Amino acid sequence: MKRIVVSLALLVLLSGVAVFAAPQIAVDNAVYQFGTVLEGVVVTHTFVLTNAGDETLAITRAHASCGCTTTDLAKKSLAPGESVNLDVMFDSVGYGGRTVTKMIYVESNDPATPKLTLQLKGIVNKAQQYNIACGDLNYLFYLLVDLRDPDVYAASHMLGAINIPYAKLSDWTDRLPKGVLIILYDQDGKLSDKAAQMLNKNGFPEAKSLLGGLNEWTRTYKDKFIFTTANN
Repeated sequence: MKRIVVSLALLVLLSGVAVFAAPQIAVDNAVYQFGTVLEGVVVTHTFVLTNAGDETLAITRAHASCGCTTTDLAKKSLAPGESVNLDVMFDSVGYGGRTVTKMIYVESNDPATPKLTLQLKGIVNKAQQYNIACGDLNYLFYLLVDLRDPDVYAASHMLGAINIPYAKLSDWTDRLPKGVLIILYDQDGKLSDKAAQMLNKNGFPEAKSLLGGLNEWTRTYKDKFIFTTANN
């Protein structure tokens, strides 16, 4: 009789363990206080998500409120005890003079916390008129490429242009930035047209050829933005 009672008790205990086995999402710190920054500063932070449960945690979605973004998780399925970094970025442009609270939501199969809420908090002071935000520079940035021979480039070229002779452009495809406007020019636009088409086919859809080349520029704008050795 005692054996039966013990067996039943053990069975109930094991059943209870099976019932309560579940994934559990945890975070190192749910609130990140970034203090005080100037408008235009990009605030970044890494939250560490951990599966504190005893079943596999499946993260289905991570998203943020307006003005804040999250990067893709390296993995979305965490075994018990495993962790993953969640990188968050807040662009403070437009938030000058405000106290900010940004929300980040992480959805998972945790039955107790199906939507975990994280926060970025801080104060954004207005920037000075002479400041420009990194985000604005990133938006405005472009790469100007002079495709002519080095000696011709050295004698005269557009301000800010780097020299990559047309014959060597294909060697630069692994070094040119992607997702950035690339403006190519030569003397009359013929080589830059070919260069832009080549780059377009090789993963640089933003590459453009200056119509008419340097000849058209100087015909229209004379020596505006032209650097020559005489200016040096």
